[in-house]
Amino acid sequence: MTNESSCHGDAQGTGTPIPEALRNVPDNRRVILDVRDQVRAGEEPFQRIMQTVMSLKDDQVFVLYNIFEPVPLYGVMAQRGFTHWTQKRGPEDWCITFYRAGAQAATAPAPAAASRPAPPAGNAIVVDARGLEPPQPMAKILENLPRIAAGGQILAMTDRRPMLLYPKLEERGFAFSTEETTHGWFETRIWK
Repeated sequence: MTNESSCHGDAQGTGTPIPEALRNVPDNRRVILDVRDQVRAGEEPFQRIMQTVMSLKDDQVFVLYNIFEPVPLYGVMAQRGFTHWTQKRGPEDWCITFYRAGAQAATAPAPAAASRPAPPAGNAIVVDARGLEPPQPMAKILENLPRIAAGGQILAMTDRRPMLLYPKLEERGFAFSTEETTHGWFETRIWK
C-alpha cells in the first residue's frame, strides 16, 4: 500500500526541498497513482497515467509512484501546464508530484522529453517498430543498439510512447528524446 507521508519525508538524492506550493496541500487534493506493479509486470502505464491526469480538477495535484524516474513524462506534463517535484525514495521507488505552478508555468515553453539536450547531427539508423505488439518494439530497438557507432544515432518509430524502454536505455548509458508526430506515431532518437 502506498505510504503517502513518506513521499514527503526521507528521500534519497533529490537534493531539493519540497516546493512551497506543495507544503500545505491537503490529502483530499492529492490524486495518487501507483504504477509500480504494472511496470514490473512489463505493462505500459502511459494511458493510465494520462487518464488520471485528464481527470484532475484545477486545484488537485497528481502523485505518481514508479520504479524509475519518468524523465520523458516531465515534458508531456509541462505541455499541460504542470511542473514536478521528484523524490527517489529507494531502489525502484520514485515519487513524483505534478502540480500546476500558476500562469507562469502554464505559459512557459515545454522542455524536451529527453534525457539529454540534443542528439548528434547526421543520418540516423531507422528502426520501424510500428505495428508490433509489446514487447516486440522494445526488443527490436534494443537489439539494434549495438549498431550505433560513435556519434551515430537510431531513430525508432513506435505506435506508443516507449515508457518501458527509457530505463533500459539509461541502464546502458544511452540518451534519448521522444516526440509524437502529427501522424500519430512516436519517434525516439537514441544516441550515446
